[in-house]
Amino acid sequence: MKRNFKIMVFTSLFFAITIVLIIAEYYKFKDFVFLLKPLLIPSLCLVYITTSTKKSTWYLVALFFAFLSNVFLLYSDSQFLLYGILAFLIYRLVSIYVIIRNGDSVYLVPIVLASIPFLFIFSYLIYIMVSPDNPSFYATIINDVIISIFCGIGLSNYVMNDNKQNSWLLISTLLFTFLVILFMFDKFYLSFQIFKPISALVFSLAHYAFLMFMVEAKN
Repeated sequence: MKRNFKIMVFTSLFFAITIVLIIAEYYKFKDFVFLLKPLLIPSLCLVYITTSTKKSTWYLVALFFAFLSNVFLLYSDSQFLLYGILAFLIYRLVSIYVIIRNGDSVYLVPIVLASIPFLFIFSYLIYIMVSPDNPSFYATIINDVIISIFCGIGLSNYVMNDNKQNSWLLISTLLFTFLVILFMFDKFYLSFQIFKPISALVFSLAHYAFLMFMVEAKN
């Protein structure tokens, strides 16, 4: 009962931070945003540590780089934007390694086929939004290739083996896809205030869905 109570408390804390952050983003309460956004990943770590009976060190490493990315992207400076993209790139690479270690068997041909639609989407967005002169141009290309592979793994695993853990993985990958699209619009094309609260919601749900994949995989 004590463990279940801790899970409930930390899960409630994570979503409470998410809700307040969404409100702060919508009404432009910058002080609250700077305070709460870096707390999302640490609160998610608490949920994972109390929920999972078998901990993955690599997943915690991935969350560390997700935390760094979150902090860097609080700033509008192009240099911090580059650091944020690079930290997210490392997070995504480690996440792919975590899926390979903990998920179903990975097959190359289904992953390639499943990754192609995502590559087309992100390539087109880069073409119309990101100038080659932008300091983040090449990091964005590499990042979008990696996120396409990540999404391809999630989609191919679900198609080949429709179980609970792969359902959570597919939900996470689709949410992360939407998050990257929102990010590219906001940073490189047209920035609307509504993007920020939506991004906060999608970010939290995507990370929580991936956490549930990890819990199911370990179980």
